[in-house]
Amino acid sequence: MAKQKLNIPQQIADMLKTIEREKCKAYIAGPCVSELLAGRSPMDYDIITNAGFEEMMYIFRDMRIVSRDRKMSSVMVSVPGMVVQVSSYRKGVVNGEAVYTDNYLYDLVGRDFSANAIAYHPRKGFKDPFDGMECIEGEVITLKAIGEYPIKLWKENDLDENELTLKLEPQSSLKTNPENILNALIFLGDGNYVIDEVTAKAMKENAPLLLTIEKEVLYTKLTRLMLTRNISQVMRQFPTVFCDICPDLRAAFEFLPKENFGIDLWEHICRTVEFSPPQPASRYTALFHNAGNPDCYSDDGTGTEHYYGHCELARIIAGRFLSSITSDKKLLETVDFLLEYHDVEIKEDRIHLKRIMNDMEAEELKSIIKLRIADDMAKPSVHEGKVASYRRSLQILDDIVKSGECCKKSQLAVSKTDLINRRLANNEKQASHIIDMLYEAVLEQPKLNLAPILIDMVKKTIKK
Repeated sequence: MAKQKLNIPQQIADMLKTIEREKCKAYIAGPCVSELLAGRSPMDYDIITNAGFEEMMYIFRDMRIVSRDRKMSSVMVSVPGMVVQVSSYRKGVVNGEAVYTDNYLYDLVGRDFSANAIAYHPRKGFKDPFDGMECIEGEVITLKAIGEYPIKLWKENDLDENELTLKLEPQSSLKTNPENILNALIFLGDGNYVIDEVTAKAMKENAPLLLTIEKEVLYTKLTRLMLTRNISQVMRQFPTVFCDICPDLRAAFEFLPKENFGIDLWEHICRTVEFSPPQPASRYTALFHNAGNPDCYSDDGTGTEHYYGHCELARIIAGRFLSSITSDKKLLETVDFLLEYHDVEIKEDRIHLKRIMNDMEAEELKSIIKLRIADDMAKPSVHEGKVASYRRSLQILDDIVKSGECCKKSQLAVSKTDLINRRLANNEKQASHIIDMLYEAVLEQPKLNLAPILIDMVKKTIKK
């Protein structure tokens, strides 16, 4: 593999030459190298160089620099068809500013996983001090955290001319930057990645460190993880990571299987999350929807299980956790709403659905129905008839919205004020009673929702 050449885009090759024309060194490095080795097409390319910030500004003076970051000595350069990040060799970050070096090995030693610590140059070949290339087999990449394995002596081909062999003892990348724990889980959730046993053990041991990172970063990374296509696999393999982030989930993980449930509670939650729509509010609702079950469990003595109050407790648990990691008010309100109503009865009936929509918007009801589908599909014995009924309810709901039928009392063609002004009601209470009667009539016959017709109905009722 060491002799293998990568088929890098011509734009990248030209950028490397542009840097070298100014007597500087450069490599492509990071995930783009491992993805190319795995036969994938990288979404982004990163170049590292021994050029400083001012040198980079001069080198790319004839190109469009999209953004620049002096503190991190990094620029984003626009070339035909892509934007490329170019950064100086980085030895570390202190007080928000990067510490630079003229040796690429220091840059690689500060990265997250061996497979992402490979540098490549079309002429010089690969620089692979952590044997990252051994972690790539076909399309599958094994993640090994730097610093969790004994360091081998640097191989001769890992050194540029006139560079001395470095004796580095890197710390665990999971401890120096706990974000890497979530990065690994995101890779795993996206697919085509596996996590080495040693790294997996270290991730679980160091998971409490996740609470030390900035809450905005934790929220962004965790949300990205929740939306991955293999999220249930991640949750099964690393349940303690979720429990360390949110201790209130530990009870759900440890809840013993109940005879009439068929699977343990955590497995049900894992499945529900994956079957839920890949939207933050839906996935977080699925994560917490049964979090209150362990504390709300009761048996009536006949073998029937009850979980009275579990929705309310789930709302408390979810609200407490999400409030601690984000200030996204819209997300908090949506998750709370979905948890409150996720157990509401849903019938495959047009009038029933319209009646529910008097208290919520169509999109909110859709989200609830989709969560009910996910919840049912997550059970060991999927009730296909019920799931099919929920899907038909979604179709009915779409038709109701398309037809513009009256679903809310506020959509009636007459109001309480109209009734009082026309002296068809003597007071607010009486007007409300009449509105309720008209609402029920319009639910049955949508075409009745015209002011003259409704007024006439009221007058005839009064005469009787």
